Amino acid sequence: MSRFSVKVCGVTRTKDATLIARLGSDMVGMIFYRKSKRFVTQKAAREIIGVLPPTVSRVGVFVDESLSKILRIADKLRLDYIQLHGCEPASYVTKLQREGYRVIKAFAIKARVDYRAVKRSRADLCLLDHRTEQLVGGTGKSFDWQVRPQRKINNLVLAGGITVDNVAKGVELFEPLVVDVNSGVETRPGIKSNTRLKVFIAECDRIRYGK
Repeated sequence: MSRFSVKVCGVTRTKDATLIARLGSDMVGMIFYRKSKRFVTQKAAREIIGVLPPTVSRVGVFVDESLSKILRIADKLRLDYIQLHGCEPASYVTKLQREGYRVIKAFAIKARVDYRAVKRSRADLCLLDHRTEQLVGGTGKSFDWQVRPQRKINNLVLAGGITVDNVAKGVELFEPLVVDVNSGVETRPGIKSNTRLKVFIAECDRIRYGK
């Protein structure tokens, strides 16, 4: 068994958040990037957070946003994690940590050399994702899993095209601390499927708890 946490990202509705929490997800991600199809307003995010128990971590996802705006939103919503999914400088990580936030930094992996930046990062968690010129995440596609680090990354979040069909393989190859699912449990961007959520989290429980 490999013990890892489950993060469901791109949540836009309270009904989805309620089910996600009930099924046993450990983290819920809300995207504050206006160009994303899964963008949520602060009002919607506050309603989502309102149905989450304290055992579920609240993650705010930002893309190349100003530090002041990130902190303003994070303070208002009392986020647990701030996820930086753009080209933010390393100084953002340390400044946010000084303010008391845990930080997730996303990295696009195309070649083994890209892991150098991951290893240098001071982020609490390092997220590996697939990125295109048009989309910084939520592409529904995995990066090339043949491109793996030489050594295990202890604070790794595995994302990018995660589904019920490949999560076991991803856990076997990368031994992540967190598995991050988004489009793999949706009927369309931002709308989660009850059935897909149930099946996905059940599969994760089978892998991590032997259920």
